[in-house]
Amino acid sequence: MESHSQRRRASMEEEEEDDRLSSLPDELLHSILRDLPLKDAVRTGALSRRWAPQWARALAASPFLDLAGVVVPGSAAATIGRCIAEDHGGAPALDVFRIALRVEPPSSALRRDIAGLVAAAVARGAREVDVKVDLAPLPVVQDEDAPLAPPPWVVELPGDLFQQQQQARPSSSAARLLERLALGRFSLKSVPLPAAALAGLRSLSLSHCDDLVEEELEGVLASCPALESLSLRSCPDLTAVTVASSRLRALQVLGCWALEKLWVDAPALESLTLYGHTSYRLLGPTVEFHVGAAPLLRDAYLSHLHPGDCIDIAHDCSYPYLYSAVANARILTLCSTGWAILRWSPEVEDLHGPYMDMPNLEELQLFVDLEELEYQYMSTFFLAISFPVLQRIFVRLRRGDSDGYSPATAARAWTGEKNDDDESQDMMIGGGENEVVLDRLIFIKIVNFTGAWLDLQLLSFFLDRAPILQHLVLVTVEGDEHLLEVVQDRVSAVLHKVPREARIAVCRPSGDDSPNHAHTSFFHEEHAYHVGVFRWG
Repeated sequence: MESHSQRRRASMEEEEEDDRLSSLPDELLHSILRDLPLKDAVRTGALSRRWAPQWARALAASPFLDLAGVVVPGSAAATIGRCIAEDHGGAPALDVFRIALRVEPPSSALRRDIAGLVAAAVARGAREVDVKVDLAPLPVVQDEDAPLAPPPWVVELPGDLFQQQQQARPSSSAARLLERLALGRFSLKSVPLPAAALAGLRSLSLSHCDDLVEEELEGVLASCPALESLSLRSCPDLTAVTVASSRLRALQVLGCWALEKLWVDAPALESLTLYGHTSYRLLGPTVEFHVGAAPLLRDAYLSHLHPGDCIDIAHDCSYPYLYSAVANARILTLCSTGWAILRWSPEVEDLHGPYMDMPNLEELQLFVDLEELEYQYMSTFFLAISFPVLQRIFVRLRRGDSDGYSPATAARAWTGEKNDDDESQDMMIGGGENEVVLDRLIFIKIVNFTGAWLDLQLLSFFLDRAPILQHLVLVTVEGDEHLLEVVQDRVSAVLHKVPREARIAVCRPSGDDSPNHAHTSFFHEEHAYHVGVFRWG
């Protein structure tokens, strides 16, 4: 047992150490805290009872506050907001403020605190404000009658938030302009538009804004004449997006499932990312696409994949038009649903040669959905579109699960059996009368490869058309330690088609150190995960 004198001695030593830390000059304490990541600076409060408030003062005095990589409870919003708002002896303007708040459970008071946090960052002259609200996940629901998604939860922004330009701080001589704004789970209903403080905005990102509609978005964009980057993600009430800008360079529209119209006039556009519907089930409306000439387009991402989705071929699907819109791209990602729609298009119904060229495309990524029997459209796709300088092809196989793996497919890989449809698909994938040759192709990578019959047919299709191939990479699925050996054995049947000098790698995901495609976000997999666990957003 510890005696009273021992406890007293330990307490005195602790207080002495406390005094040593606290006796350091404020300038030195603040310089130490400013050089630490903010989450570590907060933890220093445990070192000394007298030093605990110092991290809050450092927070108020720092021009760069990045908490995006830290799990911050929503209950801390009010405290952080007060720290930012306080002026400790002419603190500098806030250049960057990023935070991701975990909210559980949501409440009206919490909404006000989070709105106040955004207002404090804007009032302090921040050039970049990035505030996301992450709702705690709901437990998995087994009841079939339970709703698939919870009711919307958004934070309403103060009505005067963007009405005046930000004021200069005492240490600065000029007013500052907000340049980058990213908001997740916020409502713009109370913000009068146009908004003067958005005049200098160069980047805008709105995600999970559950009540954002076309008129509000148009009002916001009208307030942002300098906008160069626009991202809209998971805004369920947004039915139309209209963008006309001579400065816009990057556009993302992701998972806005109610979208019926996309009209873009942006001649300086360099990057285009679209993930969502091309048409709806059961005679629903098709999406009306219009993307004007974009001669500077560098990369494009077009994906329709969605869990449980299907295409209604009775409609005039306008998806193939987007191929013409992105014809100048050097980097492209496509999903196999787009191939199917392309094959139904009147322009390629009686195809005897390419009907369009992608003269600059060097890197192509393909999402192939194995649940839908779409290998048969592969030849049509490569016959319809010419890729004269294509050098790298990346294929990501999808088998219904978000990780691209199913026991049934793995079993076929082991046995080498093929189902009744495989022979017809073998014929369809072969190419037809006009042979496709990719005579610049030097790199092929296929991910989620199991060695199943259709996997091998796809591999064979590309090997037959790549006379100067230099590098082949096959990445298996996770979860089966013996599958690597099986795949290595199965692919030996087609490796005679690989040029002798080419390098061949068959590996697990953990052992893959080969190059990846420029687009490394897979929005269809992210959406499948959220649906599977009934998460909010």
